[in-house]
Amino acid sequence: MTFELSDTEAIYLYGILRKELKSLESVKPSSLVKADVKLYKRIISKIETAAPQLKELPI
Repeated sequence: MTFELSDTEAIYLYGILRKELKSLESVKPSSLVKADVKLYKRIISKIETAAPQLKELPI
């Protein structure tokens, strides 16, 4: 599956995913959200691979 996003769309989605990941990582007990955290990290990693410059954003 291939997605084409504008720069603005990619930044928006990346920012939301990073913000939600931080929120999920603070949930206790972490076992409740372990699968979700793994999923978010996998998606973020794929976005960063496709657009490495996003890692430099202060998000």
